[in-house]
Amino acid sequence: MNSFIQDSAIDLSLDLQQHYAHLLVFPQCYDSFIPAPHLPISALLDFTNLPPFDHSLTVADLHRFFTSKHCVTNDVPADFLDRSLPPLSLSTQLLNTFSQAYHDGVKSVKDPRFLGNLPFWVVQYWHDLGCAIAAKERWSLARDWLSGQRENADTDLAAAIDEVFSSLRVLGWGTTLRGPAAALQVLDLAEFLSSTPMKGRFIDA
Repeated sequence: MNSFIQDSAIDLSLDLQQHYAHLLVFPQCYDSFIPAPHLPISALLDFTNLPPFDHSLTVADLHRFFTSKHCVTNDVPADFLDRSLPPLSLSTQLLNTFSQAYHDGVKSVKDPRFLGNLPFWVVQYWHDLGCAIAAKERWSLARDWLSGQRENADTDLAAAIDEVFSSLRVLGWGTTLRGPAAALQVLDLAEFLSSTPMKGRFIDA
């Protein structure tokens, strides 16, 4: 494993944190490819051009994504937007280890499936887009479960389910709840729309 993938975290000053954050800001022209967090859940579910995850990649591949070779451009290859994404767990780990990797001499990012190096901002892009893809997957399962429950529902239950569907046209997929449930994200509500046992953290919330 490369020396810059360390378990120990460096002590970052505010200036360094801001510098690292600046390196991860992707060009504004790519914003439109990521569903905005305030976009209603129903609109996220209608997003048809989101790429899939490549589940052949795992966190074990982490060290293969950082390289000491410079990236000579801030642009990405023409087919970049058509590529499948590293799973969210992997892009999250890349984001979490970026400051340590940069501190240890990393000069660019490399997708091990393709030739060439990539600018640092790709890590943030993968993560943000991955959040939207993962949310769509979870809400798609929740919507299907709701639809199944409504098929044989009595009048009262059908009305309650219709109210939930109405909420999906209002709630932003990447926003937080307010009031007593402020510790939860809107995405957490998808966990309630299934037949699986409720997680303890939701009971505590």
